[in-house]
Amino acid sequence: MKPSIYNFIWPTDDPEKIMVFNSLTTSLVEVGRTHEELLNVPRFEYDTLPKATKQFADGLKQGGFILEDETDELKILKFAYNSRKYDRRWLGFTIAPTLRCNFACTYCFEQAGENQDKRDGQHAFMPENVQQELLKFIEREAKTVKGIAITWFGGEPLLGKNIIFDLSEKIIATTEENKLGYTARMVTNGYLLTGDPEIAQKLKNSRITAFQITLDGPPDVHNSRRMRKADKGPTFDKILEGIKLLKANEMRVGLRINVDRSNMDNALKLLDILEANNLKDISIQLGHVAADTTGCKSIENSCATNEEFTILNQTLQETLRQRGFKTGQTPYYPRIANSCLANQMNAFVVDPDGDMYKCWSEIGDKPARIGNIVDFKQRGKNERIHEIRWLTWEPFEYTDCMACKVLPICMGNCAYRAMFANKDRPDCAEWKYSLEHYVRARFNREKEIRAAGEKPGDIGDRQKSHIDQ
Repeated sequence: MKPSIYNFIWPTDDPEKIMVFNSLTTSLVEVGRTHEELLNVPRFEYDTLPKATKQFADGLKQGGFILEDETDELKILKFAYNSRKYDRRWLGFTIAPTLRCNFACTYCFEQAGENQDKRDGQHAFMPENVQQELLKFIEREAKTVKGIAITWFGGEPLLGKNIIFDLSEKIIATTEENKLGYTARMVTNGYLLTGDPEIAQKLKNSRITAFQITLDGPPDVHNSRRMRKADKGPTFDKILEGIKLLKANEMRVGLRINVDRSNMDNALKLLDILEANNLKDISIQLGHVAADTTGCKSIENSCATNEEFTILNQTLQETLRQRGFKTGQTPYYPRIANSCLANQMNAFVVDPDGDMYKCWSEIGDKPARIGNIVDFKQRGKNERIHEIRWLTWEPFEYTDCMACKVLPICMGNCAYRAMFANKDRPDCAEWKYSLEHYVRARFNREKEIRAAGEKPGDIGDRQKSHIDQ
């Protein structure tokens, strides 16, 4: 037998014990140092071990910390990655009814680049013929898939809300006719949620149950970054009211706080406002502003490094826990990373012209399209080649990734950045800089729960009991 190549071993407060984390299974255990040598040798003969040591090895084997000699963990990881990538059982569409927006955010990746190459396209809003072809595409695929997942995107998607409501009704009818699963979510700035007294019910009818909305800090900070396009006016108060409306109607909100060096010092002051408005139970996460496209190169110098972002996120997670926010009560903990939707066979992004893409960072960027929904079967060679580039990208192409013990929970992070923004170099995920911090926080939390006589929650993908030999 042999120890896993994805084991991390760290000390505990007890000098007689260590904690071991495995990034391939995300299992975590505390063990005595008595048999620690089993984790530090290339291989060992199981059959020759004393009974007590065999019991120790058996326990570690359950969590993937110790393996049979013939086990190839890298092949297991590749198989899991590619199984998800080439799985056609679900159809995923990110649909932008419009690329127009009512905001003028300072860091928007869709804004015009150095050559003023705007992404508006031919149609301000998705025309009827494109909508019909999109529905036909979905109807064809509905015969072979088990479910359909829709993300409404923009621009600001609620500028085209009638298109969303109409398409949703028809897509839902298709899923019901074919007995398919269906999920829908929306990425919106939230400003237009309060303008229509019937909007909550319409969103419910459209079965849009989850919303990503952004607030970049308290009002003065947010309004300097995410202002109205027409008059540069403030947007914070109306967005906050929109979030409260969604919560009152039992819809899920994922609040995103986009950060760079210009707002990092003040971004977390937003938590005071959320608490005052009874919003401690919504999901909260930081977004790392990056100058990925030509449209947002102007803010490149203000972007935080991965290390700076990591420090702020650690502060956020601890603050959420201490102040009783729901998000912070389950310690931030790594999970196995899947391939990005952009790298998966049955996932597409479509703009108002019907042009299709693999990644929403490319939406509206016409040279990056992989075809058009109206004549997708007749698409050109270059379009097909661009799609193939997305489908064949994988972190296993990079020597640094292959040698990295964080690979199973990172998987090269963002494929777009690796292929285009970083000139074929992966951008390491936050876990590389903070893994021990977050795993130790989870470890300490579980010990607190056990000490209190409560039942601990799941750790990772497979909960393992303590091994203490």
